[in-house]
Amino acid sequence: MSAAGDPDAAEVAGLRAGGSERAAGIAALYRRHAGRLLGYFVRQRVPRGEAADLVQEVFVNVVRHCAEFRGDAKFGTWLWSIARNALIDHLRRSRGVEVDLDELGEEALAAASPAPADAGLRDCVRRAYAEFAAAHRDRAETLALVAFEGWSAAEVGAYLGRTPGAAREYLSQCRKKLRPFLERCREFLLS
Repeated sequence: MSAAGDPDAAEVAGLRAGGSERAAGIAALYRRHAGRLLGYFVRQRVPRGEAADLVQEVFVNVVRHCAEFRGDAKFGTWLWSIARNALIDHLRRSRGVEVDLDELGEEALAAASPAPADAGLRDCVRRAYAEFAAAHRDRAETLALVAFEGWSAAEVGAYLGRTPGAAREYLSQCRKKLRPFLERCREFLLS
């Protein structure tokens, strides 16, 4: 049901079970992740009240779509993709302009637009990242911490037991290893 070693596996199982287990599961997931989600939205310059609403929207979507979570990756990765999509939708609604995806990280390309023409790109990027994660699990998880949770090089360094400079170098190496996997998706950008 879930990726090996997923710290949220028990709560996700409770969420899927329904009843009081569902309520306990979502409450535990909310306690564990809501603060970081709120911080992410605020760092993306969303006013605090709207950021709190976005956190609620994310968890509503988690409950609505929990059956779609296949467990190929950790729950936290799936949660952060929901958060990223909620942020993109919010920015489009509130600003009425296209969102600069570079502000949100490379993986935001996967969910940038609901237009059917972009579905191929989104699927290509998802498959490419899944292959990258299968080949380089630790590197993929480290990139996810930066892209989805907004971790700094210093935070990554502390997590990995490295200096911030060494963490920046490691992140650069991770991105370089990811590029060949994404290369085949370039055709969608050129058409």
